[in-house]
Amino acid sequence: MKIIFSKDDLLENLTSVMGTVTTKNTITSLEGVLVETLGGNTVRFSTYDMNKGTRTTFEALEVMEEGSYIINAQRFMQFARAMNDGEITLEVDQKFAVTISSGNASFQLYAISGADFPSLPELSGDKGFEIASDVLKDMIGKVSHSIAENDSRPSLCGAYFTIDGNVMRVVSCDSYTLSKCFVTCEISSIGETETNRFSFILPGHALGEMNKILTEKKGNVKILLARKHAILKADGLLFFTRLIDGEYFDYERIIPHDQTIFVTCDRARLMSCLDRALLIAEEKMQSRDKSFVKLDIRGDKLYITSTSFSGRVSDEMPCTHEGDDLVIAFNCRYLLNSIRAADADTLKLSFRSVTQAVTIEAAEPKEDEGFFYMLLPVRMND
Repeated sequence: MKIIFSKDDLLENLTSVMGTVTTKNTITSLEGVLVETLGGNTVRFSTYDMNKGTRTTFEALEVMEEGSYIINAQRFMQFARAMNDGEITLEVDQKFAVTISSGNASFQLYAISGADFPSLPELSGDKGFEIASDVLKDMIGKVSHSIAENDSRPSLCGAYFTIDGNVMRVVSCDSYTLSKCFVTCEISSIGETETNRFSFILPGHALGEMNKILTEKKGNVKILLARKHAILKADGLLFFTRLIDGEYFDYERIIPHDQTIFVTCDRARLMSCLDRALLIAEEKMQSRDKSFVKLDIRGDKLYITSTSFSGRVSDEMPCTHEGDDLVIAFNCRYLLNSIRAADADTLKLSFRSVTQAVTIEAAEPKEDEGFFYMLLPVRMND
């Protein structure tokens, strides 16, 4: 195999598949990128970590010899970056010796046969939808912080998507926080479906990679749904991930509707206060006690404090307050993540007691999009 690339095209397409390369598997082929020629000057890169994978198809400057080989992805990327700008030649001989060269510089390593790459799932779906990439990226950003990393309930390790006509809703919950959002936008149905209705759970590890892809891709993207996989297609790039099987829990039943204390405040000001509190709240404690941020709601002021073994921070900000005074504490990181994800200038925080969850919404909700966050308090030890 012998291919001549432009350095910019090679790095762009290598970068787009690096997110699904694994370094924690005993299968050597999973640490590599499958490089295939498809006729003419068309080249395809594929990576796969057995749960999710990426494929990108593009035109090289010239394909001089056809072939299919697996090359260590990290080394390939390192060598390509180290080359001078211009053309880079990739050559693999019959003994699987790889030469990556540009000008007078060259690197050598070894490949393995493309036939050793693990079998990919069926990368086609008979139903799906098309949506603007920036809309999907925004929805993922609003709920990613509430996805559990390790939980005995697999569904909590992902985000639950539902589509009904032109409305998309996304929910995530990690047992401590709950996030949900919705948007009304143009969503085109793909495939033979009478109505544009879908529901599925995407794993959290896949959403992080999708977010990177959606940052780089503009315009619309297509999401196809197979029996066990979801496939994202955008501009010559294909990303796929295994779906989380099972039903999502009835999250509506845990949302409180009987709050009696309401605080309206400026989001940017609150976020700034919590950023400062986090410097103290996340210091490593000498004891096993967890630090927290305390909210003291009195009159038209919100007092924010946090104390650790080595220091203390205190702050205050104006607010509009209805109901009784309240002193309540939260994990500072969890609260800050929810406030940061909230897309509104002014927020409404609703409380009932020191042991019940706070809910966070826009003070002035929009009709075509919205968000809702819920966060459990922590017990204060002072």
